[in-house]
Formats: sequence, C-alpha cells, structure tokens
Amino acid sequence: MNKNITETYETAAKAASTASNNAGQLVIKNIEKVIELQMGTVRSYADAMLSNAREVLEIKDVNSARAYFEKQPEVVRGLVQKMAKDSDKTLEIGRAYVDEAQALFRKSADEFGAVVETNVKKA
Repeated sequence: MNKNITETYETAAKAASTASNNAGQLVIKNIEKVIELQMGTVRSYADAMLSNAREVLEIKDVNSARAYFEKQPEVVRGLVQKMAKDSDKTLEIGRAYVDEAQALFRKSADEFGAVVETNVKKA
C-alpha cells in the first residue's frame, strides 16, 4: 500500500513539475515576444520623432515652413497606422498565449488524470 502511494506521489509530482516547467517556458517565450515588440515600437517612434525634429530644424523660410506643416497630416496618419498595427500585434501575441496556455493546461490535466486513474485501478 505504501509503495503504491509513494509511486502515485512520485508520478504526480513529476507530472506537476513538467507542467510547471512547460508553463514557465511559455510565459518566458511570450514575455520575450512582448519585449521585442515594445523595443521595436519604441525605436520606431523615437526615429519618427527625431526625423520630425530634424525637419523642423531645416525650416529656413515661409516656403519650407509651409511644406513642413503640409506634410504633418501624413506623418500623423503614418504614426496612427503604426500604432494600430502595433496594437494588433500585441493582441495577436495575447491570443496566441491564451491558446497555448489552454492547450498546455488541458494536456497537464489529462496527464494528471491519467496518473490518478492508473493508480486508483492499481489500488
């Protein structure tokens, strides 16, 4: 009886450890994706801001000022499109994480259930 309990415990602990490790790897993988996206986004917005600042410094007369201000709606439109695209990527990462986490939890529950069922039959 004690041997059966020990075996059940060891098998269940191993299954739980594997599930925990897999969940941790999934979290780290998704954190890396989000950080990579954020770093790219920050770089992109910083480049846009610096480019725009350089263009302001190039204004020398009324004509160059007019050209600069006429271009601004296009610049803003591009930034808004970039923000929307970045938001979509963030949502995509979140959805993928939820799907992977649910699959992992289902697999872990099935494996743990199999351990319990097998050991109940032995008892």
